[in-house]
Amino acid sequence: MSSADVPWMRKNGFALVGRERELEDLVTFLRNLPSVVMVEGEAGSGKSRLVREAEHLLTTSGTRVATGLCHPLREPFPYGPVLEALGRVAEHLPADCLLPPETATLATYLPGLAARIDDSRQPATAMPERLRLVLGIRAVLRAAGPVVLVIEDMHWADEATRELLLLIAREPPSGLGLVLTYRAEDLPPAEPVLGSAYRRPIGVAGGEIRLQALTADEVTALATGVVGRVAGHSLGRVLYRRSAGLPLVVEEDLLTLLDRRRRSASQGLEQEMEFLGRSPAPRSLREAVHERLAELPEPAARLVEAAAVLAVPAAQDVLAQVAGLEAEQATAALTQALHRSLLHEPESATYAFRHVLAQQAVYGDLPGPRRLSLHQRAHSALRGQRQPALVQIAHHSKALGDKEAWLREAEEAAGEAVSVGDDGIASQLLHGILGEKGVLPEVRSRVALALCDIAHKFTRFGHHLAIMRRLVDDPTLPVQTRGRVRLTLAAVLMNHAGDVASYRELMTALEELEPWPALAASGMLSAIFYERTQTPAEIDRWVVRAEEALRGCEDEGRLAELESAKLFLMARNGHTRLWETVDALPRSCTHPEVRRQRLIGLYNVGANSLNRGEDGRAGALLREVARLTADGVNPSLECFARTQLLRWDWFAGSWSRLEEGFEELNTSCPDMAIAQREQALVCGSVAVAKGQWGTAMEHLDFARHAGQRIGGTVCALHSAAATAEVHLARDEPDKAWDVLEPAIRLLRSAGLWYKPLGTIQAAVRAGLATGRCEEARSLVEEALAARVGHIAPAADAELCVARGELEQDSDPKSAARWFEEARDKWRTIGRPYPAARAAELLARCRGGAGAPLEPAALDEPLATYSRLGATADVARCRHALRQAGVKRPATPGRRGYGEDLSPREVEVARLLAEGASNRDIAQALCLSVRTVEHHVARTLKKLRVDTRAEVSVALDAHLGDGRPG
Repeated sequence: MSSADVPWMRKNGFALVGRERELEDLVTFLRNLPSVVMVEGEAGSGKSRLVREAEHLLTTSGTRVATGLCHPLREPFPYGPVLEALGRVAEHLPADCLLPPETATLATYLPGLAARIDDSRQPATAMPERLRLVLGIRAVLRAAGPVVLVIEDMHWADEATRELLLLIAREPPSGLGLVLTYRAEDLPPAEPVLGSAYRRPIGVAGGEIRLQALTADEVTALATGVVGRVAGHSLGRVLYRRSAGLPLVVEEDLLTLLDRRRRSASQGLEQEMEFLGRSPAPRSLREAVHERLAELPEPAARLVEAAAVLAVPAAQDVLAQVAGLEAEQATAALTQALHRSLLHEPESATYAFRHVLAQQAVYGDLPGPRRLSLHQRAHSALRGQRQPALVQIAHHSKALGDKEAWLREAEEAAGEAVSVGDDGIASQLLHGILGEKGVLPEVRSRVALALCDIAHKFTRFGHHLAIMRRLVDDPTLPVQTRGRVRLTLAAVLMNHAGDVASYRELMTALEELEPWPALAASGMLSAIFYERTQTPAEIDRWVVRAEEALRGCEDEGRLAELESAKLFLMARNGHTRLWETVDALPRSCTHPEVRRQRLIGLYNVGANSLNRGEDGRAGALLREVARLTADGVNPSLECFARTQLLRWDWFAGSWSRLEEGFEELNTSCPDMAIAQREQALVCGSVAVAKGQWGTAMEHLDFARHAGQRIGGTVCALHSAAATAEVHLARDEPDKAWDVLEPAIRLLRSAGLWYKPLGTIQAAVRAGLATGRCEEARSLVEEALAARVGHIAPAADAELCVARGELEQDSDPKSAARWFEEARDKWRTIGRPYPAARAAELLARCRGGAGAPLEPAALDEPLATYSRLGATADVARCRHALRQAGVKRPATPGRRGYGEDLSPREVEVARLLAEGASNRDIAQALCLSVRTVEHHVARTLKKLRVDTRAEVSVALDAHLGDGRPG
């Protein structure tokens, strides 16, 4: 039935009821570009209808809207729904529009773009194909703006599409609106719609729109538009009871009633309601669909049944072949099915059900023999296509009960998906095969190894771990297969999950793979990353063994893994030719495993160089790795690089967005242990500088336990040093020494003198405060001796501080020279906070014993501490100035603060909000406890709260009003 047959029906269907606020929100979001909008609702809740209404309003104001659809049986075509929508956008690019050379990759998918590519510009040859694809998509979107991309049914999206949309949503072009519709109930458990949780960047409009069921009044209003006010009120009650407020079910019931009226004289409202009421309430969609299906001519009904079995949009010739119709019959049948609104045309020349519920209703009521016959025809029709739809073919084999064919075809489809880089659909298929009972061991072996080849890329890896654990315990699999799977299991446990059990699995894998040296070499090279359990000599021996095992090997991927491991050792040891080797390493390569290993090598160099204090080169390299993995080629490695870049920001003094940056990272990669560990370490260290010691200890305790789980050296050393700083600030030097002792043992056993990460200087302070002067001096001498032959600027600067601490009482002038050298080294490295700490120490001891403090000498550290928000350090410097008799000059005409908080009271309030005690606040701000008590009393009074627990909310409200803070 068309809208012309029913005067009150709009072009888009029934009058829009119960969605006015949602429509207003959606249009408002999409008129304020860039924007990202998520539209969630169960099947039949009206998501597509809402988007179509918004499209009508936006189109009239000059904004183009293009839609791409996700399908339940999607073929391996990475980014398919996005490219579908983009193809529609490209049709309307300005006539004089020239696209950058990187768009050439996109033109292989959208040939119409080829003529628009600027040939006069040289493309970046080193740029990987996938990155060019992403850049090409962005270029088209920028050229077409303003434009709204709608991607429907995201619950069926593959991982590649999700990751691409996540990249676009993180940094959308200024003229882009992105709308994603999905059914939360059809997403995997705890799976965000974009695969990783998404948080809109600052400056990007949008939000989430959740479509709820219609109320009884709204259903009545919808019915009233059809049958009038009086009848609508009575009918509305019946429709609401039967539909539970689901718009699709209400509309299907109304269509059924209207069809009956059109074909026969009305029997009256009572009879119509009786007709509807004969089925149990709430009525399923099946009856409404079949009511109309029964009225179709037999050929049209067969065509609709064929569409139900195919389950995805299909061309007319495929529908005809599955239904067993001649071409002329099929044309008439398709026209009738479209006229009755059973099928629609979601994309040019392809046809499917308007709603998945309608498809399920028809499919579910097909008699078994008829259903099997249609699946057989669908299988044959798809097999005969020039480009067979392998995923769909496998689906039909499974429905036919032909397990052998399904396993063969699913494996074939997974292989095709891997070949085109669509790891998401490949993962789904491989998991499906491995979850099947009775699969032959040789098939399980092949599939297990195929899964292991891609498992390392995912940031959501829990389901991969579960199945790999089952595989390594499967006695029917060959030992070689179990060993290779166990290697991947160990790698994911170590790198992704942060689980110390990875070492045990790795050693077991090496035993299993001993007869195959070339395979075992991968495990040997993985062993070099376990610094905490091995000496440097033992780590070096693993590389020698791997090199011997790979002698004569021609596998490019394995040889690249060996080179990556050697690069890691060069970076670990600060080799003099490290950067020469890095610069000579090719960035582009057609071999995917070689490229992956090179990126891993570059990441390891960046991370290790950051630990050693070569921050400039490290930051550039980590940014390069993040850029080269931002196209979704290796999401887990991108997570690693982004994590280290946040750590680089901390070193560089960019503290203002650290918490937000880590929150975004942990939201997008919630399962990755490295992001959680580094957030705890960095945010804990920042909290120490701010005097928020309760918060600091929570973060650092988490980091320490995480380090114990994985055996990580950075975690152990960093958390010990930062925790010791808290104890020293609290005048608890014995506790500081107890915390540092295990870290010192680790430095010695693992030979990690090139990255002490604050442990040595903290140990010297704790040792001097507890009377362990000789132990402290011996530690520094040991570190100095071990430093020979390694490039480690941060360790050098730290040892300068430690040597100054040792001499500041006995030889202040010598200590001053060490502090000055440390300050200069930290400045050269690019770390303002430790440079300010060294400058502060220099100011305190310059001039020799008994010399007065020069106030101007503290100007630089005070300015740095203030800029960073290091409250505890600012307070310590001001206390030193007060002790030296320096008074802050009075400000002429300085106003009183009245009911506003003074700067000192804001500091007190922030520490109270963190749960600090009066004693903690006094130590952090270098005040007496009695003075703090007065500040606390005034702060609580001004905030109008009675307890400390209320301070946090009250302070946010106070500062949010624009008051001093």
